[in-house]
Amino acid sequence: MKRIWFAVIFLIIAGIMCYGEQAYIGCFYRDISEKISTAEAALENNDIKLYESSTRDIEKLWNDKNDFLYAFGEHAKLDGIAVSIRSMPYAEGEEIKELRSLKAQLYAYWENERISLSNVL
Repeated sequence: MKRIWFAVIFLIIAGIMCYGEQAYIGCFYRDISEKISTAEAALENNDIKLYESSTRDIEKLWNDKNDFLYAFGEHAKLDGIAVSIRSMPYAEGEEIKELRSLKAQLYAYWENERISLSNVL
């Protein structure tokens, strides 16, 4: 009987950890996507100060969150994201393209990490 309780407690802890990981990745994805969208809008409006501020915010968010993401995420995808973020500011004229590429990489990471039937099978 003690083993059953241990198994139940273990499953509850595992479920809580999975939920926490999903919530963390989802929150990170929403926050960084919002900052990237702000940077894109700033470029379209020729607001260089807002663009620079947004890129600093993206880098700061990445630096704050990347250690935890690396603890449970796929390193190959995170390395690509890290390279894109650390190469900011981008070459003049390439900013929008690079921001969209970064957003696509982040979406692919989020899509691959979230719990879904296609990711489980």
